[in-house]
Parts: sequence; C-alpha cells; structure tokens
Amino acid sequence: MTTRIRSLLALTGAAILVVAVTACTPDAQSSADHVEIPDTAVGAQAQWILDEINSDELSTEDELETRFDVSFFESITVPEMHATLDDLRAAQVWTPTAYEGDDAQAKITIESSAVTYDMSVSVTGDGVMNALFFGQPEPEHTPAASWDDLQAQLEEAPYEVSLQVREVGVDQPDVLIGDAGSSPIGSIIKLYVLGGVVDAVDSGALTWESPLTIDAEVRSLPTGELQDLPDGSTVTVLEAAQKMMAISDNTATDLLIRAVGKDAVSAALVEMGHASPDDNAPLLTTRELFWIGWGDEDLRERWADADAVEREALLAEVPAGVPDANSLDWSVAAWQSGAEWFATHDDIVRAHVALQERAATAAGAPVRDILSANPGVAFGDEWTYVGFKGGSSMGAIAGSWYLERADAAPVVLTVLARSDDPAAFADPMTVLVYAQDAAALLAEE
Repeated sequence: MTTRIRSLLALTGAAILVVAVTACTPDAQSSADHVEIPDTAVGAQAQWILDEINSDELSTEDELETRFDVSFFESITVPEMHATLDDLRAAQVWTPTAYEGDDAQAKITIESSAVTYDMSVSVTGDGVMNALFFGQPEPEHTPAASWDDLQAQLEEAPYEVSLQVREVGVDQPDVLIGDAGSSPIGSIIKLYVLGGVVDAVDSGALTWESPLTIDAEVRSLPTGELQDLPDGSTVTVLEAAQKMMAISDNTATDLLIRAVGKDAVSAALVEMGHASPDDNAPLLTTRELFWIGWGDEDLRERWADADAVEREALLAEVPAGVPDANSLDWSVAAWQSGAEWFATHDDIVRAHVALQERAATAAGAPVRDILSANPGVAFGDEWTYVGFKGGSSMGAIAGSWYLERADAAPVVLTVLARSDDPAAFADPMTVLVYAQDAAALLAEE
C-alpha cells in the first residue's frame, strides 16, 4: 500500500511489475561477484536488458518494441516500459551475480550498490520477450516440512502472524494457525472495490469500457502507474480494475471508488459477507489514508478516538491533493490508530467466494482474469488457477489466494501479519512465503 513498502510480487504472462529504485551516484560500483550470462535465446535478451539499464542512454522506444512479443504490451505501454528501464538506470552499475534457467526462461540476480533484484525473463519460440519482472529476491527460508513445523515457524516469528486454509463450502477451516480475529489488510480492501464495480456493471450504472478521468481528486501515491498521468487522462473501468489488482494501483482504486461511490463499496462489504463492515466506516480512499495515517499527527490522533460519525466529519479536514511522500511520517504503524482497513480470515474467504460467484455472471466476466494476473507468489503446477490480492502498510502485511486444482474443491488461503514496529516487514516475502509452504503441504495430502 505505501510507497515505502511495496508488494514486489511476481506477475505472470506478458507483464512487468514497475518498481522504484533507489538512486545512487553515477560512479557507484557494485562489489558483487560477476557471473556470465549464457548465449541462449533468453540469455541474449537478458543481456540486452542489462546493457540497457547500464547504458548512458536508452535505446529508442521503437527498438525496445522489437524486443518484445506483441502480447507483452497488452498490460503495459511501450512508453511505460521505456520509463521503467530508465528508472532502473538510476541505480546503475548493475552486475549479474546469479543465473538459473533454460533456453526459454531464466532468473538473473542483479545487484548495484543501491539495491538487489531478481530479474525474470522468458521468450517465445521466436526469441522475443513475453515476460519481464524485477522483484526483490526471496528471503532465506527453510520450507516447512509439516503443518506442525509451519505452526512452529509462525509462533517463532517476531511479529503477530496467522494463517488459515479453508475449503470453499466448508463451515470450518481446514487449518488455522494463530488468531482468527480482525487484522489490518491493506490493499485487500480492493477485493471489495472490485465487487462494487461488478455490481455497478450489473446494474447498468457502468460498463467495463466506461471512461474514467484522472484528476487531483483521485490522484494518490504509489504503488501504481496512473498517478503519473496528467490531469484529464482517461482509462476504462476495465483498465483501472486490472491495474488495481495486478499492480495494486492506488490511483486506479480511488478512480473506481469515485465511479461507483463509497456507499456502493460499503454495500459490497456487506453483500460479500464481511461480518463487521462498520470496522471500515467511513470507507477511506487510499489518498485519504495517506493523509490520515502518515501525514497529519493531530488528524490521526483524533481519528483514533473518534466514532464513525465523527470520523466522517474528520474526512472533511483531509487536505486536497497528494501529500509529499518525503514529508510523511513512515515511522508510524497507522493501523493502531484505526487508519487502515480491517477484516478476518473468514471475511476474506467470503470475499473471494463472492467474487468467483460474480465471475460466473455476464457482468463479472473479466473477474477471473483480473484476479489471476498477479499470483503474488509462485505455486506449484498442480494449482490450475490462482486468484490473488495482497496488501501492505507500515506494520502490516496480508495475503489472500483463491486456489483451484484438479479433482479437489477450491480453497482460500490467507495470511495476516501485524506488528507495533512499522519497519517489521521490510520484505513482504518474509510473510508471504508461509503461503507457499501451506500450498505445498496441501498438495502433498
């Protein structure tokens, strides 16, 4: 959710996760050990990307376009891709320090003095790229060998963390480790926004092709891309929904909330089975959360002590426009003041099931593709469908997955973590790997 903690989670298919890099001085050098990139089809493209982000000047957009399969640009424009590579140049010099892969796909660890990323690349049979992803390397982690082992790992974690596995249609969880109660969920609230959008399409209030206009009222801080577009730019409802889920675009989220109305999203909380929707009243936009959670100490303190009616009045005091990210107080775990969105494991299960039910209707036809664009973490091939939404803010990490496999009922897997220490989750993967372990244990049963 925040600009300081990003969900650097893998995107599948023809997609790239746009990441911000920490700038370093032009003559900064990496001390990492260099590895050779093999002379294969995918290796040649990986080397080209590496040469680009180490160059003094990027190749033209026309040259860049020839490097990618046409399907790649269904989810990102050529100028956006060009700008992303230009951002990465700010952290050069980049050195490849690890390589694994075959002729068609590879993961290369690249390091600079500022930051380290795993660069994942895949190519078509014609040797052009159809996927490119820059993400933080997965933390060191020993996969849990059993449910008891996983429980021990969660109980030993230096923060509060709980995990649930529930088969769809079953009254009790198959697995519950830790507290089943309400927890901050960050951008998982976007499941309910998506539900509100489908309901608006179903009622005829919107179509998936309806244009939405970006302006100061809906512009938010990253994560996302739409915040960089000028006022007056338009995207369709479908494009905003795709970005809201795939890269957790906050401006896209606020665009959609305005399009359907806050009341419609609050109604979706109820209709999608949230047991305590008043925990999220009044509903915050992402822009409002940045201001209240980290931008104004007095407003945050009054928010903590206020009831829903008083909080509604406080929203009128939220400043216009976008706060300066560098001026926000990222040392605060704002969820402790109630400046967040909240749900239980069971609430999130019901939300995922409700969206899958909507996906079976004409109005909800795009939903399954929207939810599966970003799987969050890598699961085994036995999982034939992965719908995902995660969330993060200072002192909170959450992940949720709707998982399908052959010859078994779908399951919803949720992980919720929180801490009084706002810096507890410098790498979201330290929490989300527990979901990988749980899915692997399920597959073994």
